[in-house]
Parts: sequence; C-alpha cells; structure tokens
Amino acid sequence: MEFLFAAASLLAVTAVASFIYYQRIKEAQGEYDDAKDLVKSITLSFTDQLNRLIKSIEGIKEEAIKSQNSARDAIEIAREGLEKTSSLAERIEETGRTVESLKTEIHRLSTARGASIPQKDVDSPIPLQQDAILEQLTPTEVEVLASIEELGEGSVPEIRERIDKTREHTARLLKKLYERGFIDRNTSAMPYRYYIRKEIKELIQRQKKRVEISV
Repeated sequence: MEFLFAAASLLAVTAVASFIYYQRIKEAQGEYDDAKDLVKSITLSFTDQLNRLIKSIEGIKEEAIKSQNSARDAIEIAREGLEKTSSLAERIEETGRTVESLKTEIHRLSTARGASIPQKDVDSPIPLQQDAILEQLTPTEVEVLASIEELGEGSVPEIRERIDKTREHTARLLKKLYERGFIDRNTSAMPYRYYIRKEIKELIQRQKKRVEISV
C-alpha cells in the first residue's frame, strides 16, 4: 500500500514538474518569438536607413561630379580667354613695333642722301628715292622680293624653296623686309602669307622696264 502511495506521489510530482517545465518552455518560446520579431524590425529599419543613406551619398556624388565638370568647363573657358587675350596683346605689341619701325625707316629715308625726289606715277605712303631704296637691299633680299613678286603672295616654305635658304634664315629675311616696309603679310591664316607693298612692286616693275629698254 505504501508503495502504491509512493508511486502515485512520484507520478503526481512528475506531472506537476512536466507541466511547469512545459509552461516555461512556452514562455521561453514566446520571448524568443518576440525577440526575433524585434531583431527583424530593427534589421529592416537599419536596412531602410542604409538604403536612404546610400541614395543620399550617390546624389551627393552626382552633384560633386556635375560641379567638377562645371568647374573644369569654366577653367577651360578662362584659359581660352586668356590665350586669346595674350594673342591679341602680342599682335597689338607687334603692330606697335611695326609702326615704330616704319616711322624710323621713313625718317631715315627722308633724311638720307638729301631730300627725296617724289615719283609722279607712284602713290607711295613712304618717301622713295628714285633707285636708292632698292640699292639699300642685299642681293638675297632682292631675290626674296623677286620671288614674292613672281608668286604674287607666298609663305615662308614657298619662298624658302625659291631662294634655297634655311627656314630660319628665310623667316628672318621676311621679318626684316616686313619691318622696313617693303612687304606686308596676311595674318588671317597660318602660315602667314607675304606680299609686296604696292609702291615697292611698282618701283620694281618700273626698274624692270628701264632694264628692258636699255637692253
């Protein structure tokens, strides 16, 4: 009898313990589910914030690229403007030097070998003596003028081939003749093209006629 009572008591205790254990397991499962939902909610919120942050960073990056391109374009425009301004300043300076050189040459020609004798059939912007002005040139300079007259208008490479000189030497000769007022140049294209001034060309042609007549 005592054995049955003990067995019943043990069974009752085991049942109660099992019920309590089951309740605790159920509570733990509920807490686990709550914690799982919380973690999921936090993860989703973090992911959403991260995506918004990434989009914001990409937008800032795009704006930075646009700003960089705009700055680059502005710098390029400023550089081009500076180059054009520098080129214009060089042309103005070169024109000033040419004007001063022509003034000096005009003064020298007007005072050299006495008073100048005007040519009735030549409308010349600079005083010309009858033959003295061409006599002041070297044979090579005369050859350059003759080549330009034959070409009508020539560049440094074209004239160089005719006088058989180096490009540098030819360029120096043309610069000297240009500064002294014998030739002019067309700067609308590169390379520059040189042509004889009207009064010098007429003087050369008049001398050629005198040579032909004398022959």
